[in-house]
Amino acid sequence: MDVIGIDLGTTFSSVAYIDSLGMAQVIPNSDASESTPSVIWFDGKVVYVGKKANDRKILPSSPIFEFVKRDIGKPRYINTIYDYEINGFYFGALGMSSIILRKLKKEAFNFLKKNGLLPSDADEKNTLIPAVITVPAYFGDLQRQETKNAGIAAGLNVISIINEPTAAALAYGHSLKSNKKILVFDLGGGTFDVTILEIYNGESSVLASDGADQLGGKDWDDIILEYIYSEYRKLTGLDIPEDMGWDIQQKALEAKYSLSEDEQTIVQICYNGNDVEIILNRNAPVNDLTHSEMDMDTDRPFYFDERSENLLTLCRAICIRLLEKSSISWGDIDDIVLAGGSCRMPMVPQMLERISGRKIPRNIPGFSFDTSIAKGAAIYGSRMGKVQDVTSKTIGIEVQYNGSPYIEFLILKNKQLPAYFEQSFKAKANAVLKVYEGDSHRPDECTLRGRLELGNPEGEVIVKMNISVDGVLSCIVDYPPNKHKELRIITEDVEIDLDELKNRISCIDIRL
Repeated sequence: MDVIGIDLGTTFSSVAYIDSLGMAQVIPNSDASESTPSVIWFDGKVVYVGKKANDRKILPSSPIFEFVKRDIGKPRYINTIYDYEINGFYFGALGMSSIILRKLKKEAFNFLKKNGLLPSDADEKNTLIPAVITVPAYFGDLQRQETKNAGIAAGLNVISIINEPTAAALAYGHSLKSNKKILVFDLGGGTFDVTILEIYNGESSVLASDGADQLGGKDWDDIILEYIYSEYRKLTGLDIPEDMGWDIQQKALEAKYSLSEDEQTIVQICYNGNDVEIILNRNAPVNDLTHSEMDMDTDRPFYFDERSENLLTLCRAICIRLLEKSSISWGDIDDIVLAGGSCRMPMVPQMLERISGRKIPRNIPGFSFDTSIAKGAAIYGSRMGKVQDVTSKTIGIEVQYNGSPYIEFLILKNKQLPAYFEQSFKAKANAVLKVYEGDSHRPDECTLRGRLELGNPEGEVIVKMNISVDGVLSCIVDYPPNKHKELRIITEDVEIDLDELKNRISCIDIRL
């Protein structure tokens, strides 16, 4: 069975496959669209994912879940908005991601079967479709593992996890006839990555990657959203009611889209007899040199690019940091490729052109901001072994140095995958190693991945760590004389029973 590629996005998701001519093609969903909003309407019995879920946002007390990708692999903070608990069962962001993936699997199954690419008697629930799922390059081990588990619970045979910029590069460069070094600037709905790769004829080697897993188009939406709320309050003396929240969110999103095409847009809000028009501008006039926060908080007009400066500065800083750490200059880069729907905002390529000193194409024939990552994942599934990726985080363990906790680095960031580490330690009985992700030697500046419980033996032990081509970490400990033990990294958080989740997902009525 052919492998499908899935871009599991924060705001939109898509699926692709390789056709009979060897070309990557997007599988349209039941709404005849190439992208599916990553939005879930779920009451515990019936589930809608995508446009039909979006349409239900206007219903009062609507059980809507979105932006779940930002929470995957993160502490779940029981009894907060991150619970994702339905009818007494805790699904978590992992489970919600699995519901989105199950919807995408059903759409792919129907398409493949209709086009004779699956047996006529195939049953969706019992068909394990092989899939490559993409993740942000900056995702850590737990986020990657939970994404993979979400695919398994959805009834997919997850053959690999691949970084989104790598997938975008494959979609862009699989037919290149000359060797090129490219920089992929991937700004999606909720995450940001920048990656430098060498690519030739479908083969690619990642040189370095960096990013932020809490930075994306949603943050730009929030700039507009906050202004709409504050401006309405200033003009009317009233607050917009909570039950209009989804409608206002949609107006903010539409305003952002409009400002990508036009210099000005108007948001109209009608509530309780108050008809308000809020004017939003893309750029401040050329002769307007006022940029103080005080002015923006009082009577200064709304200029989208100006209010986005902090977000753009962060993107720019990550780009510059990546080049400096990898000892690569802008002159070494042959092409700069934009990926992710948020790159449609003119301020993004304009910022890149300023720091790189070159013109960046907004439109590349056959390459889409929205679907290139899914296509690249499908290409990877058909050409596995031709892509060389790197580790996204530095892995280390906590040790004591001069009486203080200190992170000893074991596997460094941007090391080629698969990556391997082996070291002997003198361990006490029932010793526990704390495993961290991060680039600092201070535990409080890193992310605790979990604990390795070495077990009863005391004395010399050999700890072996391996990061697979998927970027997933595994550990083995050798005890004398010749005992091997695979260790599970134990998290401090509540863990989901994958078998139970898989059973529940298979029983959910997901409507197309």
